[in-house]
Amino acid sequence: MSLQDLAPENTKRAQATAVNVFTAFLASENITPEFIRATLLADANGSVLVKLLDRFAMHLAFARGRSGDLRKRNTVMRYYWNVKNWLLEDFPQHRHIVEQRLLKMGRVLERHCLKRQQGGMVTKAPACNKADLRSLIDGLYFDASSTKEYQDAALLSIMWYALGRASDLAFIQKRNLSVGSGNVLFLRLIRAKTSEEQDLSLFPDKSSFITCPLHAIAMALAMQTSPVSSVLDLEHLSGLNVGDEAPATEATPLTGALGYCSDDDEPANATSEATSPRRKFTPLKIQGYVNRVLKAASARQADAGVSTGLSSHSFRRGGAQHANADASLSPQWIFDRGSWNMTATNKAFAYVFTTTNEDRKVSKVLSDWKSNDNPTIPSAATFDSATTTKIRRLGRMLFASSLDFGDASLIVDDQVADLLVASLIQHFPEVNERYPMSPYTSRMRMCLFPLHVSMPELLGWSVELKRQASEVREEEENPSHVSSS
Repeated sequence: MSLQDLAPENTKRAQATAVNVFTAFLASENITPEFIRATLLADANGSVLVKLLDRFAMHLAFARGRSGDLRKRNTVMRYYWNVKNWLLEDFPQHRHIVEQRLLKMGRVLERHCLKRQQGGMVTKAPACNKADLRSLIDGLYFDASSTKEYQDAALLSIMWYALGRASDLAFIQKRNLSVGSGNVLFLRLIRAKTSEEQDLSLFPDKSSFITCPLHAIAMALAMQTSPVSSVLDLEHLSGLNVGDEAPATEATPLTGALGYCSDDDEPANATSEATSPRRKFTPLKIQGYVNRVLKAASARQADAGVSTGLSSHSFRRGGAQHANADASLSPQWIFDRGSWNMTATNKAFAYVFTTTNEDRKVSKVLSDWKSNDNPTIPSAATFDSATTTKIRRLGRMLFASSLDFGDASLIVDDQVADLLVASLIQHFPEVNERYPMSPYTSRMRMCLFPLHVSMPELLGWSVELKRQASEVREEEENPSHVSSS
């Protein structure tokens, strides 16, 4: 085992795909990988490597994909850079000689691909606006027949509000949900691309329960049928069991491994692979899963005017554009929430520390509040003691797969449960009216029956929670900035 084994699965899969394309290119030229290796080993000035990558770049520029169309610019460049880096790792003696020439070749290839598509413009996934998000989630709720649709709805909602990539969601754990001051729900996640840990605030949506992130998370947790550590039960996308870990040591002793190292031998990682058996890991293919969900949901909601061609990137772009429409928000705050790399985005923006106050402003605008509003977020704890006890008993039945377990990784915090069950109660009359035969409404009625809670009583709780939620105050002129830990 080496540090290369600790690289992100998406990175390793991208390199493997590029190497397969390169191998297919060699086969089309009737050349074997062994001949290429022998030729590169005998190459003294790097000219063979430059010529090889030049021919491969020409192949990528004009080769067609499975659909019969020319490959997209991003795909072509990803293949080129991965193969270039892979060859330089195997033959590092050429790096200092040819690296600048290979970079120049890459820029020429990129300019060619850029100009051949759409008159010089890059085709990007359309932004998913708030209306698209509402139509997609509404369709999932309306056609729900199992717990999967509620998980998918929460997945789309969190992607939009967190300005996140699909791969970020694999790291969201129940224990990373918390409640801050003012009953604000905080979501802690690790960005897969930057490995940055973030605390993001989530507010209830002002316009509709369908696009409310708190309500979507609450419904997903209420519909889980078995205890899992993650907020979204997406374990079916991975072949890796929760408790599996990569082996910490190799079967080959260090002295033996070092003995194989020489300039003419295979790389050390290739030797260890041949002598040390390792468990095979299947990466979490969540991006492809999101695209399949979007394709099916968009087809069902075609009459609702959903934007065509939505992909997993559309949510990150749509949420950022929605927030940027508010002139009171600094672009830097939006970049911080989306964890964009400033050196890759715009070096003119100065780096500032992310504070809870700034992230809350962005979160409010995403939920259709004004940035200086201070909405009241109702919770089960705001009722009298008898009612609070009854509501909490209802919450324990709804969130049976997320409470009362000895393993802390499988449960949500009690304050989080109070906040989420209040959101379910607040909007249940609307949900019951819009989706009367859905699995969620049936589950809610099943949980109400043993508690002897009638629908009029539940309606009274809902009215009180809506009254509390309608109380909106403006923030103080100079609110204190509290840095998220």
